[in-house]
Amino acid sequence: MAGYPREYHAGMGSDRQEALISRLAVEARPERRPWSPAARAMLWMDAVLLVAAGLAIAGMPPALGYGASVWTWSALGGATLTALLAAFAAFEMTVPGRSRAWALLPAPAFVLWIVASGVGCLALPGGADAWGDTLAEAGQCLRFLLMISLPLLALMLVMLWRSAPLVTPGVLAMGAIASAGAAAGLLGLVHPHDASLLDLGAHAVALAIVLGIGAFAQTWYSAGRRISSQ
Repeated sequence: MAGYPREYHAGMGSDRQEALISRLAVEARPERRPWSPAARAMLWMDAVLLVAAGLAIAGMPPALGYGASVWTWSALGGATLTALLAAFAAFEMTVPGRSRAWALLPAPAFVLWIVASGVGCLALPGGADAWGDTLAEAGQCLRFLLMISLPLLALMLVMLWRSAPLVTPGVLAMGAIASAGAAAGLLGLVHPHDASLLDLGAHAVALAIVLGIGAFAQTWYSAGRRISSQ
């Protein structure tokens, strides 16, 4: 009967046997599996919806007027779809064995977002009174984008922490793009307008800041790897 504890061979009492069996049963309990990437992405998107509800309660309901062009709505749709697909890609890429090609999933939506924003800016008639055409207005857009995207990025980083050994710079980039896309989508929803050149610059700066913070977070996850390996 090799392999059993020494106490078993010595004829231990029934109480000690039951205690040993209970301990082995606890130790053999399977580890709880994490939620699927789709479930985690939808949970993160639920947080985006909560932010949208908060904006509505704060007096910024969806504004479906202002005569915005089809390019504005295309950019809004592209940004929102980018947020959803990039969030899913970020969580999918933390699953062992998953291909890095998942990072291409939000690419078409991201291209739609960027191209539609740029074409909408170029299509503005000369002398048009577009929002964001002054530094003050562009600064307001930048503050809104950062106010929304940074908390969403923080939530994404926390949700990815459980998968710290599998988090790569590509995963963090997907999380940052998802956060920036969600913020741009919410901005377009509450204040749809054809972007001016300065306004596009505000979006570019916000995206760069969020991507930079995501890249810096790699050091946090690297520290998590070292701690967990000790």
